[in-house]
Formats: sequence, structure tokens, C-alpha cells
Amino acid sequence: MKYNYRKGAAKKMDLTMIEHPIKMYIRHDLGITVEQFGKLAGIPQSTLATWIKRERRVEKLPIDFYQALAIVRKKKIETVYRELLVWQQRYDRYTQESIQSLTEEKPLFSLAAEEGRKIYQLYREQQAERQLLEPMKRLRQAIDQLDATAFVQAFIEIYGTVAAPMPTWVAKSFNKSELKEIGQAFYNELLIKG
Repeated sequence: MKYNYRKGAAKKMDLTMIEHPIKMYIRHDLGITVEQFGKLAGIPQSTLATWIKRERRVEKLPIDFYQALAIVRKKKIETVYRELLVWQQRYDRYTQESIQSLTEEKPLFSLAAEEGRKIYQLYREQQAERQLLEPMKRLRQAIDQLDATAFVQAFIEIYGTVAAPMPTWVAKSFNKSELKEIGQAFYNELLIKG
């Protein structure tokens, strides 16, 4: 299976498989193996392997890990974190689209990601990015708790602030996996842009 990811209009990556963001960042951005990074950073190989195996999300990794990456990469910790979030988004998209291509379902992940980009652009045009912080926290909480009511309330608040119509597919009833899929895609776009 080949996956094409576009960042912007010009940059295109052809990857046969996208693995966990930790692996991708270390291998592609640092240009070393996970084992080599573990030795350089003083992080046990077993810890890194556990995070990868359990698919621990980038935003839930300890600050010491980001700091170690920043030292090895010779960049600011904020830069490293944003780069990791991009890998997380690619991994989420790759995983979801792989599943969808197997089941031939409508790509909700892609729709939600596109919607997240549109909404962030509206906030930016209205210079209201700060007003997005609190609803984003509530959205993250709703996704983590798989709370459909809180999820819809967060979306209503996000759309209402910029007076944007909510797409009909966002307002329908979701099962827990769809809620997580849509919420994560939308949230990722807002987080990366913000």
C-alpha cells in the first residue's frame, strides 16, 4: 500500500508505510535509529518501545523526551514539538485511511481534517485564535472521554464563535470510534495550525 501525503501544495512524500511518530521523527528527522537515540538521550530502549507499542500520542509524551529530541536535533523544544505533531497527524491519517480503504467507507478523517483547516482559517481571518483555546480543551476532553454530548457542545461553541455553519455530517450521531476519528482529525488541524 502506498500513501501520499501532501503538506502545502508543493511538498509531496511517497512513503510505503508511516509508523508511530516517535519512530518517524527519530529515523527521518534525526537520521538515526531509535536505539541510537535512546543511548544518546539516556532513555531506555524499553521505554521508547513501550510508548511505540502502546501508540502513546505525541501530546502525552513527557517533556524530558521533547527536551532530549531538541538537544539532539539542535532546535528549540517548541519546534520539535510542532514537528512531532505533524508526524502524529500523518500517522493518524495514514492509519485511518488504511482502515477506510479496507472497508471502503467514506473518509470521515479527511473530511474532519479539511473542516479543521477551514475553521482555523476563519479564526485567523477574524484574529480570534485565542478564543479557540478553551473550546479546544473541551473538545480534547470530549474526545478522550468519548462523550458525544460534550463533543457536539464543543463543536457548536467553536463554530458559533466565528459564525460558521456546522456541516451536517458533524451534527449526526456518531459511534465512539467515529467520534474519536472525527474529533482527532479536527483537533489535530487546529493544534498544528495554532
